[in-house]
Amino acid sequence: MPQKLTISLLCAAVLFSSLTLILGATSIWLVGISGFFFVIGGTLIATVVSEGYQRVEQLLRGLPAIFGERKASLGADEERFLQVATCYRRGSVRQAEMYIKAVEDPYLNLGSQLIVDRCNQKELNRALQWQLSNNLEQKRRRLRILNAMAGFAPAFGMLGTLLGLIRLLFSLGDGGLDVVGAAMGFAMITTVYGLVAANLVIKPMAIKMEQRFREQLAWQKVKHEMLMLLFEKGHPEVIRETLNAFVTGRPMHLKPENASISSLASA
Repeated sequence: MPQKLTISLLCAAVLFSSLTLILGATSIWLVGISGFFFVIGGTLIATVVSEGYQRVEQLLRGLPAIFGERKASLGADEERFLQVATCYRRGSVRQAEMYIKAVEDPYLNLGSQLIVDRCNQKELNRALQWQLSNNLEQKRRRLRILNAMAGFAPAFGMLGTLLGLIRLLFSLGDGGLDVVGAAMGFAMITTVYGLVAANLVIKPMAIKMEQRFREQLAWQKVKHEMLMLLFEKGHPEVIRETLNAFVTGRPMHLKPENASISSLASA
């Protein structure tokens, strides 16, 4: 959805909620819906103002992925990387570059290409550290956005409560009980929405995202170790066992036919 249209719809939702309260709507459904729009719309508007529309949109698009089950595996990149290691160990640089192009993981792709291009270890570590820092900063920013939303939601809930109480006081003189009840209902329901959104929705999502973040950070360390083995022209079987040791949580154990260090060195 276009940026201007989205922001306009959010502002319209908050304005609609405010007008519903001011005009003295008495329908329980209208009061409940307007309170919901006031809290959620206001939270999103405040987040967009503080963090920017693009960052908030990227966060919302990526939220479903954090709840999906992820298997600890590199997928097809594992075999591609091992092919790179095999070719590079044998000195087939051009063939190794062909397999590098098929590696989808940006960290492994960059590191493998630098190694094949005969980059020294200092420059390699600098490039990998820069990409890792950039990736970590993006994930930390998403966590900051969620934490900010968790703070905005109760604030808008309290703001709705104050507006409802103000409307209640103004309607005590000539307003009927239905108007007073609607104003009091708006005051209470916005607090409920704010607390539910912050503590039962946003904060659990932030905790889940932080867990994914730690898992991905552990994966980054394994990828770095794999690249260091590639840099040292380590045997592909050693690289495979390094990866399997992380996935299974067991110590490295080479198969009998590949267990001999001398046979690995002579391969």
